[in-house]
Amino acid sequence: MRLRLATRISATIVGVLLLALLCSVVGLFAAQRFSAALHTIVDENLASVRAAEELEIALLEQRGYVSSYVLDNGNRAWLNELQAKQATFAYWLIQARHAAHTPAEHRILSQLEDIHHDYDRKRDEVVVLYDSGHVDAAKSILLKDVTALYLLAYQQCESFLAANNQYANAANERVRREVARIRWTIGTCVVVTVGLGVALLWLFFHGVIFPLRHMAADARHFASNGKGVSIDDGHDEMRTVGLYLHSLMENVAETRWHLERSQSQLLQAEKLASVGKLAASVAHEIRNPLTSLKLWLYSIRKAVGDDPSLRRPFEMVSDETTRLESIVRNFLEFSRPPGLKLSPQNVAILIDKTLELLRLRLAERGIEPIPCVAPDLPDVLVDQEQIRQVLINLLDNSVDAMPRGGRVRICADATVQSERRFVVVRIEDAGGGIPRDVQERIFEPFFTTKEHGTGLGLCIAASVMARHEGSLVLDMSSSAGTTFAVWIPALGD
Repeated sequence: MRLRLATRISATIVGVLLLALLCSVVGLFAAQRFSAALHTIVDENLASVRAAEELEIALLEQRGYVSSYVLDNGNRAWLNELQAKQATFAYWLIQARHAAHTPAEHRILSQLEDIHHDYDRKRDEVVVLYDSGHVDAAKSILLKDVTALYLLAYQQCESFLAANNQYANAANERVRREVARIRWTIGTCVVVTVGLGVALLWLFFHGVIFPLRHMAADARHFASNGKGVSIDDGHDEMRTVGLYLHSLMENVAETRWHLERSQSQLLQAEKLASVGKLAASVAHEIRNPLTSLKLWLYSIRKAVGDDPSLRRPFEMVSDETTRLESIVRNFLEFSRPPGLKLSPQNVAILIDKTLELLRLRLAERGIEPIPCVAPDLPDVLVDQEQIRQVLINLLDNSVDAMPRGGRVRICADATVQSERRFVVVRIEDAGGGIPRDVQERIFEPFFTTKEHGTGLGLCIAASVMARHEGSLVLDMSSSAGTTFAVWIPALGD
């Protein structure tokens, strides 16, 4: 099974980390072992060597006291000194037994103790013979037996020292072998770690860096040949690919948004075309009888005269006839939109004229308009009457959304989208918002939530903006209010 690049790189990194951890553990273990070995050599061997040396010194210090006793005509002071030295020898013999490590050392100490016992016994015999007057016999034993036993005891002390040295050398040899083994282990780990590091570098360059460089070169070539902008990456392939990828994602998102909007506009156009034919036919059929109805109403009212009892019914019929006439006019505008009379216009002036037209109505409803227009906005090429009608329609909807009054913000600023400049006019009210299930249908013809609405206002406004190569969109709607945005292409784009 062929492993993925990420799996191979991850496995190599894990291997390097494990080997580094192993080297650390081995190093710590070696430090502990060295510390233990040093403790053994310094403490244990030093104590044993010191006991052996002190034991030998104690033996050497005993020599000559019996001879001095004989030569000094039996002076007991020499024997008293000898007893003190014997006690010192006995003390260091005990210490040597505690410090001994091997059976050979214990055996040597046992033999030394036996020899020293015979050594003491012979010296006591010399003293007894001397005290009894057998001076020659005492001197004979002193020169032969006592001297021979002393030499044997001294040899045992030397043997004990040699055994200590041998044990110390063996400990040093063990430490040396341990050091060699640990050195070999660490060296092997280092070699394997270096090998894995080289393999990791090879995988990283051949699996990541080189493909990234190719991707960056392809992206740079595409940017230089297309409409994209070349990015100064500072020789950072990862950042280059990331920036180009981010730019590509933005382009894809923007293209998808335009595609969805185009599809929506196409579907809306198909609906509008079919509904427009029906609306034109219906408006035509209604308009002629409606004209006749208005004429007959005028004639009847003139014939009846100013009858107070009929004044209210006549006003109601006249108002309803006027409303029907307005509906028919909307139908005709929807089915046969007027041609565009384009001219350069200043958006700030358009907003001011629109607010001036609605000033009285806004004041009657308790609505305070708050214009906030950015300075130095580019001009737009529009039909001012139709754009003004779009703004009036949106402001009327804001007024209806705030029956208790409030504030309406009319803001305008410039922006760039898809390398085109737009002037965006946003109308933001503080009403209760549009329900989510209604938001998707607000631009459908004849869809309305108002009691006396025709459902054509937003549809006609969206159609007007589409014919201006702009758009009308619902920016935001919540319980805090609703914001519509009118996107108008700037002049020259």
